[in-house]
Formats: sequence, structure tokens, C-alpha cells
Amino acid sequence: MTVRRLVILYLLVVVSALALVYTRVETRHHYLDLQAQQQIRDKLNVEWGRLLLQEARYAEPRYIEKRAREQLGLHVPVRAEMMVVRLQ
Repeated sequence: MTVRRLVILYLLVVVSALALVYTRVETRHHYLDLQAQQQIRDKLNVEWGRLLLQEARYAEPRYIEKRAREQLGLHVPVRAEMMVVRLQ
């Protein structure tokens, strides 16, 4: 082999090694980014579940009635407070 071929071969080996290192570094960065995104997804799923439970609680008639009594001072009317309106 000539010296020129050896130099070219050596350069190709070095370039291949650098490409391998670069690829591994990029892969590691992408993997770390993936893990971070999965953690965000998991936190959002937990929050979504909490919000669904909260929504179900707020939709319960007992909860609505309790809030109406406590915050608005509403009560079930007695007969004397009722009025019948007939539409014709």
C-alpha cells in the first residue's frame, strides 16, 4: 500500500470514529429529552385524573345543594313561599 492510501484509510477511520461518537452523543441527548417529556406526560396524566375527580365531585347534587345553602343562603321553600303560575 502506498502512503497516500494509508493516509486516506486513516482519515476514513478517524471520520467514522467521530461520526460514531457524535451519533452516540446525539442519541443520549434525545433519550434524556424523551425521559423529560415522559415525566411531563406522567405529571399531566396525574393532574388530568385529579381534575376528572374534581369535576365529578362538583357535578354531584349533594355538593351543589350544600354550596347553594352555605354560599348563597338558599333553602327549600315552604308552602307559604311557593306560588303557582298557570300559563294559558
